[in-house]
Amino acid sequence: MDNPELEPSVEVAHLRRLLDIQPSCLLRLGADGTVLAANDAALALLGATSGAQALGRDFTAWVPSYQLEQWREFTVGVAQGDPASIECDITPAASDPRPTLFHAVPLLDHPDGVPSMAVSARAVAGQRQLEAAVAELEEQLHERNSELLRATERLGEVEASRVRLEETAAALEARLQEREAGPDEEGRLAQLSAELRARDEALAAADAARLAADANCSRALADVRQLEMALEAFAARQPQVTAAPSAGLQDGRQMLGSSDASHEQSPAMASQRERDVRAERDAIQSRLDQVLIICQEREAALGEMETSHAALAMAHRAAMAEHERFVSAVREHAVHLGALANGAPWGGGGPDAAERATDLRGGREEERA
Repeated sequence: MDNPELEPSVEVAHLRRLLDIQPSCLLRLGADGTVLAANDAALALLGATSGAQALGRDFTAWVPSYQLEQWREFTVGVAQGDPASIECDITPAASDPRPTLFHAVPLLDHPDGVPSMAVSARAVAGQRQLEAAVAELEEQLHERNSELLRATERLGEVEASRVRLEETAAALEARLQEREAGPDEEGRLAQLSAELRARDEALAAADAARLAADANCSRALADVRQLEMALEAFAARQPQVTAAPSAGLQDGRQMLGSSDASHEQSPAMASQRERDVRAERDAIQSRLDQVLIICQEREAALGEMETSHAALAMAHRAAMAEHERFVSAVREHAVHLGALANGAPWGGGGPDAAERATDLRGGREEERA
């Protein structure tokens, strides 16, 4: 609201001071690119410590050579009456290029009569860092998915080995039953012992492969959980990064709204900046949501893999129990052969021994079923 007690010159000076100290970067450029006015934030962006270092200079002095043509097209379009935006680098003295987003509107009725444009600027280096972090997290997630795929293939190989071992055990049992009725018991026993040793070696190899697959699964699960923690921390930081530019834009809108009729285009410019910031923030949040969904899907797949691994471990233990029963039967048969070789009756014979052998074969058939 206008205060009737203030002199117009005092009020204008106060409004200019507000524009100079606000955190948003504001400039006025001539149609030829000359810097006509700049607030404190804009001078800091250009690396200038006073207005004398920037006012009256061609703004292209801070634009890198590889973007000059793009900048000139931008200023020509605004000078012809079309508001526009552009993103280009600013190169202050003795400093690295700073990615900056510019919004400009033409000033066709300025009191001094000089054709010019009002320009707002905002550094976007933080946004580029956020995008780079998202890309890096996505790459890490892709690597974890590849490791999970390799672990799944390894588990499939272990399962196939277990099936082959079960088939070998069944074949050995059939051979033992055939040889129990044959005359050359000592030769068959030696061959059976060799087959049992080969089977023990195969079981040891399968157990080592299972342990290796288990370790790969554990590492993959730890990597996925670590990646989820990094994404949660990144999502927690994202509102803080985007809150500051939004607050600056809101302050700029309130202060620019109190200026005279010569600045009536500034609220529209601030509103445009606010919409751009919201759009950029929504895009980053959407990509983060997609990455989190992928992580949840991979964790569910890993849970299914762990369930399959537990079932495989149970089957392996059952195979080991069957192996122990099989070895006991072979040893009992060896005692029987030793007794026959010495010409003495076998003490372990009789109905009880036959019953034990029948129970052993019946137990193995039930496990296979």
